Amino acid sequence: MIVLDTNVISEATKPKPSLLVEAWFAAQSMSHLYLSDVTIMEQSFGAERFWLRSGSVRYKEKLNETLAVYSGRILAFERHIAIETGKLLARREAIGRAMSVQDAMIAAICLTHGATLATRNTKDFEGLDLKLVNPFEDG
Repeated sequence: MIVLDTNVISEATKPKPSLLVEAWFAAQSMSHLYLSDVTIMEQSFGAERFWLRSGSVRYKEKLNETLAVYSGRILAFERHIAIETGKLLARREAIGRAMSVQDAMIAAICLTHGATLATRNTKDFEGLDLKLVNPFEDG
């Protein structure tokens, strides 16, 4: 199971995505690719901001397409994951490596499910005993 961070799924829906990301997606089995509720929230936020500024529903439509493609493969942010998120935030703060709440939520979802996280921002998740892959890098 691979959970896609927002930067990966956003890249995949661009009109001209990174060739590295395209190649990485082509090498994956879609049935092993998942999203999290956190990524859906972040995409919804971006789509709403864009709509409020421009009146364009382009990103709202992309979000609906993404929801259809990943139906049944979107991991929920549940209470036990919320508790793990709080623990991660406190532990990271205690060692001087604070992280965003959203990143901690995604990390907790991945750790709870034993999933690999596909992200461009691997440094944000280092030191969490979390399997990481960067589709933006060659190899």
